[in-house]
Amino acid sequence: MGKRTVWDRTKLPIASISWLLSMLVILVITYKIVPLYTYLVFGFLALLFFSVSDRVAFFFYNTLMLVTVFYFLFLAFKESWQPGEQAMAIGLHFVFLIHLFSLYSLSKYVYQIGAENRLLKSRVAQLEEYVLEEGVLTKREFEKQATLILSNMSRRKETGFYLKADLIEINRTVRKKLMLALASMMYVTFRKNYDIIGQFDNSTLIVLVQNTEENGLNIVRGRLEKLLAERLEEDAIKKIRWTVMKIDGQRSLYEAAVVE
Repeated sequence: MGKRTVWDRTKLPIASISWLLSMLVILVITYKIVPLYTYLVFGFLALLFFSVSDRVAFFFYNTLMLVTVFYFLFLAFKESWQPGEQAMAIGLHFVFLIHLFSLYSLSKYVYQIGAENRLLKSRVAQLEEYVLEEGVLTKREFEKQATLILSNMSRRKETGFYLKADLIEINRTVRKKLMLALASMMYVTFRKNYDIIGQFDNSTLIVLVQNTEENGLNIVRGRLEKLLAERLEEDAIKKIRWTVMKIDGQRSLYEAAVVE
């Protein structure tokens, strides 16, 4: 977002004060002339402007401005207003237009904030697809990509494996740090643009190794175990529970058979 100007910082409070003051002026001028229930129109207008988009609110603003102009002209001719009454009507209409413009400005500002929030949420959702390290996916994104990969593997009659690491036995105080380290080692060990790595929960990492036979998996696991031995303590390595599931035509993680 760009640098905010003084006007950007003050337009909301200015519009709010203008909206409230104009409404109070209208109340002071008209409270002896119109029934009390007539003032419910202020609440209706606020609800109307804040419940629609910026463009629709602008349309309502212009429509109400024109309608009220012609309504006052109609009353002036019908009731043959004197100059003093005409001046009062012009002043009242001017204040009402200030009220409408302030209300439109507030609704426009609120709509812009809402649009920015939706954009930020969208960007956050995209960023949340990747956790821990570059290339380590969330469970949702892992399952989404795995579905496409498994479909292609099944069509080409390829085999592969799921390799799951469960750190549930690791002490909670060090589990997160160990998850980061293990995810990093997995990322550099497996094929970056071919295999996918996901974090299923706070204690489970899983890798989908596609188009690979058992010998190929053992080679990759050997490299991973070498890294583990270099970077982790022996006690921590022993507490990591590994599960291997073979993929042979299955289209879902939950259909894969455990082989180790």
